[in-house]
Amino acid sequence: MTSSFASARSNFRQREDIHIIAAVTAVFAWGIGPIFNKTMSVDASAIVFYRILIGAPLMTAMAYLNGGKLSLDLMKRTALPGVLFAFSMITGFASVKMTSIANATLITTVQPVLVLFVAPKMFGEKLRPRQILYSAFALAGVLIVVLAAASTSGAHLSGDLLAVGNVTIWTSYFVLSKKRRLAGVHSWSFLSAVFLWSAVVVLPYGLVVSNDLGAMTNADWGRIVAMAVGPGIVGHGLMTWAQSHVDVTLASLLGLMSPVISTALAWAILDQKLTVWQTGGAAVVLLSLAFLVREQRMPAEASLGHEV
Repeated sequence: MTSSFASARSNFRQREDIHIIAAVTAVFAWGIGPIFNKTMSVDASAIVFYRILIGAPLMTAMAYLNGGKLSLDLMKRTALPGVLFAFSMITGFASVKMTSIANATLITTVQPVLVLFVAPKMFGEKLRPRQILYSAFALAGVLIVVLAAASTSGAHLSGDLLAVGNVTIWTSYFVLSKKRRLAGVHSWSFLSAVFLWSAVVVLPYGLVVSNDLGAMTNADWGRIVAMAVGPGIVGHGLMTWAQSHVDVTLASLLGLMSPVISTALAWAILDQKLTVWQTGGAAVVLLSLAFLVREQRMPAEASLGHEV
């Protein structure tokens, strides 16, 4: 009985659609992050400081609870991804504070474009014309969503530039984490090491830069914990686990849902109105991503049919 259960669990975890579902769930978790960030009363450097202070031990606990561990070799292999992750958090959190959610999320949508340049060379992933077409539609849909929302909230050039820096750094981290996962690194151990390296950068940064470390309210503490569990454990945990099974291009394209989610939540919580154009753009994004997922699965299904 135990053997049958373990076999069924293994088969479940290896199914391609399960990994795609995990990646989509991660993106939904990431989508709520900007809302927590925007509604906190302290500055961005304090948010990042406490986010890592709570997140690092949580990730380490998750690693050991899921059969992982830390080692000197792992720490060496995660040094660069960890530092990149830290700077991505610093620039990303600051951009949301300093510009509109619409602009901050708009700029992050160029990540799939950056990934498209490196995925074929680094991972041997083959792009089909339909993938490029659906990608273009998805990008166009996101542009409609966020550009239509830009006039409803304050945007500032300094925040926009930080968002550009964030997406560049995050793309580098995203690709490097994919390489490490393909090398067989345990997903939770990888994240634990990344967060520990990030702490080396973020904690001194917060101590020096922030004036709000002692100004956290009870509501701020609740949001920090929610960010650590939602975008942190659920988001980063599921995406890192899924990365060794899902093409890096598809994973980054699925991330296009995040701006749609953030914009919808900004409408519901922050009273940022959704226009007809935004609603239409969101529909285009979701339909395009659905076709991308279908395109991703078609080769495997065709191969299975041929074998039968």
